[in-house]
Amino acid sequence: MTLPIRGVAHPPPARTGKRANKADLSRSEIASTNLAGKPLLNEHDHGDRVGTVLASWEGRDGSLRIAANVEDAGAIEQVKRGELRGLSLGTSLIVDTDGAVAFRGQDELSICAEGRRPGTWIDNVNGQAVRQVACFSKSMSGARAGRPTQR
Repeated sequence: MTLPIRGVAHPPPARTGKRANKADLSRSEIASTNLAGKPLLNEHDHGDRVGTVLASWEGRDGSLRIAANVEDAGAIEQVKRGELRGLSLGTSLIVDTDGAVAFRGQDELSICAEGRRPGTWIDNVNGQAVRQVACFSKSMSGARAGRPTQR
């Protein structure tokens, strides 16, 4: 049994282009990232592979979106119950002796209780939207809330 999921693995980069963390991705890195075939882990535990990433793409808002199959029965139940709805990238960095990053590579994607980066959630489970954002500001000028996912 498999459970298809979709969601945001990395939020859109800051408009300034500055990274909050060395492992954060730029627009060009998001556009060129291919996570297809990477393992889907439970909380970055390499001994607990729970599925496979099927595809990744740049979302309309500049985020890195994913489609994956959860294949482990226990993890499937945790996702369905809402216990594991976060997404987190497992990124390897190669740095020089001064700490400058020479390479960022994605080793895996994990489902987790909550991702460290903002907005990194599973938003679709088995074709059903499970996360939405609603904004109630009187003025929408300057607002950057994402639209509810309806895929």
